[in-house]
Amino acid sequence: MRSDELLAVLASLLNIVGFVVYNKQIFTGKNTPNITSWGIWAFVTVLNFLSYKTMSDDWVKSIFPTISSLMCILTFLVALATGKFVRVNRYDAIPLALGIMASLVWWWFESATYANLLLQLAIAIGFVPTFRSVWVSPKNEKPLAWFIWGIGFGFGGIVVLMRWNDQYQDVVYYADCFVLHLAVGVTALRKTKEAG
Repeated sequence: MRSDELLAVLASLLNIVGFVVYNKQIFTGKNTPNITSWGIWAFVTVLNFLSYKTMSDDWVKSIFPTISSLMCILTFLVALATGKFVRVNRYDAIPLALGIMASLVWWWFESATYANLLLQLAIAIGFVPTFRSVWVSPKNEKPLAWFIWGIGFGFGGIVVLMRWNDQYQDVVYYADCFVLHLAVGVTALRKTKEAG
């Protein structure tokens, strides 16, 4: 196995570990996820991994988004099944609408790249309910899983650079999610320290 393939597998395993930690925290009541964010991510990440795979035409770069999509769907279902989640508000429809727009862009313009770039905006907006939730109530999120995910996205970004083929758009997903996941972790950590 080549080093870029090994790093892609490591990044994907880190992603899975982050989800195991996070879902365990849901079951034990340590996390109260924002159901809107997870619903958006469950929907948008399916479009994301499909458009990313088409856009990059690289199965190694696409392992991570595929695993991430499956795990987001699972986490959304865990949150629904346990009933441990923050309720939906009016604002939360905006990212979902962007996800639908991205699917229309892909279909209408037959452009996986435009669709994927629009999905990065939807993913980022999907973080806003979680940021607000953590800011208002520090107990809603624990930082560990968010840091693990951030590191996984960082490794995924390195894989893209190792397999560089002048497709700058391939980096956007990893850079976007690296920053957003670490930002939630830092916010949760800061608020946890303040609350403690």
